[in-house]
Amino acid sequence: MNKTILVVISLLALVFTSVLKAEMSLSGFQEFFAGSADQSIAGGNTEHGHDKNGMSNGNYSRITATASATLDSGIEVGGYYNMARSCRGSDTNNCGVAVNGNGLTFSGNFGSIGFGEIFDVGAGMYSRQTASNPGAEPDGGMLGHFYTADGGGAEYGRANETNYAQNDMKIKYNSNVYSGFSFAMSYSPNSGSKAKASGDDGTTNNYITDGLFNDLTHFVGKYTMEMDGVGLEVAYGQLSGNGGRGGTANDHNDLDETVYSALISYGGVKVDYRKNDRGNSGEVKNGQAGNDEGTSICATYAMGNMGFGACQVKTNFIDASNLSNSSETRTYSTDYNLGGGAKLGLIYFDVDQTANGATRTDADGIISRVSFGF
Repeated sequence: MNKTILVVISLLALVFTSVLKAEMSLSGFQEFFAGSADQSIAGGNTEHGHDKNGMSNGNYSRITATASATLDSGIEVGGYYNMARSCRGSDTNNCGVAVNGNGLTFSGNFGSIGFGEIFDVGAGMYSRQTASNPGAEPDGGMLGHFYTADGGGAEYGRANETNYAQNDMKIKYNSNVYSGFSFAMSYSPNSGSKAKASGDDGTTNNYITDGLFNDLTHFVGKYTMEMDGVGLEVAYGQLSGNGGRGGTANDHNDLDETVYSALISYGGVKVDYRKNDRGNSGEVKNGQAGNDEGTSICATYAMGNMGFGACQVKTNFIDASNLSNSSETRTYSTDYNLGGGAKLGLIYFDVDQTANGATRTDADGIISRVSFGF
């Protein structure tokens, strides 16, 4: 018995000393918004009674713990744990996105291999100024806190590729950069395996209600270069996955999606274009629904402590009745870096949704933002 206790103590001491070798850090982020919007049409009606002016405590406030260590083999090991604000209490919709997740990464001359509740490779390979411009809108989803989107059941297409930013369990590989070229691949056995409001991992995948895919693979190739101060980044990717079955009469099309992006930069100016096209992926086989695609064009400019940005995002979808639906979101934003991790910003937005030629949503407004990273 005493020998057993000694062995256990020795193992714990070994683990503890190994942990002490790791470099650890703790950081965080907070954000708050106040906004005023004018919504002339909601759900196709001019007399709708919606008024969401006011304040919001944001989507992405969080605490992040990171640790890193170098193994005797020279391989670098890194771990992180993100805890999103009130996610377990289901106060936000971010329980299922990678801002609330954790993962491990092993990197070396071979590139890097990561696994866990982590971002898909598309988050780091494609240019996405819809998320990196001042205010991080419209990608951040805060606009929806200040207007009411169409709830009539119409689909308008996806503004980002399938499984973007989701924290389902996955494994991914990123190569090193060779003469400007790099590639990455991720694999998700079940895109329905993600954190729920209770904080537990879910492993169910009800395709009918969730629209999820199994065996989801994402491959991206990227090239970067710079000449005479002009930078260029181009990326091209393919996604595939199993669509599943919802009863004998409801087979769904497998995922077959193409994504590409291009970014040009000069000085403090950056302009990018991105498109995702998944056709009729995930729709009922032999049906008319499809043409699911999204495009974005963004421009940003940084000058000292000031940042400026403008984005336009369009989506399209053909529904099961062969009717065309579309949406368009425009944002104009600016922020000022106060120093010490604090920023102030303003975002003007305009949103239109059209289904079968009729305007279902028409809203515009302005949002102020204060954020603090520490």
